Amino acid sequence: MKFQGKNKASISERSDYGYGCILTTYGKIKNRLQAENICISDTTVRPRKDIYLFDFDCVNEAILNALVHNDWTITEPQISMFHDRLEILSHGGLPSGMTKEQFFDGISKPRNATLMRIFLNMGLTEHTGHGIPTIVQKYGTEVFEIESNYIRCTIPFEKEVMNQIDNKNVGLNVGLNKTEKKVIELLIENPSITSVELAEKIGVTKRTIERTFKSLQEKKMIERIGSKRDGNWIVVR
Repeated sequence: MKFQGKNKASISERSDYGYGCILTTYGKIKNRLQAENICISDTTVRPRKDIYLFDFDCVNEAILNALVHNDWTITEPQISMFHDRLEILSHGGLPSGMTKEQFFDGISKPRNATLMRIFLNMGLTEHTGHGIPTIVQKYGTEVFEIESNYIRCTIPFEKEVMNQIDNKNVGLNVGLNKTEKKVIELLIENPSITSVELAEKIGVTKRTIERTFKSLQEKKMIERIGSKRDGNWIVVR
């Protein structure tokens, strides 16, 4: 779910990736989060400095951990995106016999051994237990809330990127035309918006939007993440 503010009072978008193959679901979630991970670039320094909304490797590890360790007899894991953070919630708490110290040390004890083996065989995860320590090294242990019936990992967003988004400065100061600026604004608000929806909101033809996409790609302002059918556009600066 995606919420407009810092709490769950106002839902801006709901996406249900259930009722299908868990590997396909994971791929769709990964593509969506890559699209949401806005990047701003400082081109005044060499090499260029890129700052992302969140550390994607850490978020990916948190999602894999939630899928493998979730108690599926309760319900599926939940990913919630707020204005200032991303929350990944899995049900069931720590596996039986595991302590918090072992959890943070990366000792692997999956609740769903078969599911873990499938992810290992597909090369989506490793049996090294480095996922949780990777998150802890970047964000600290305080991003984890561990209770008897759930584990919640809260990834805070980079303030510098949030300030750019709030001020609508991402991509708007590099000589873009009016349509290009509006497309950038709308993609920041909703990376999964379609060309038809963009055309309706801006008041131009679908063909104009397609030409704008091409122009923004050539200017290295946007990139396509995922397939033409299921992917999203990501604003890279």
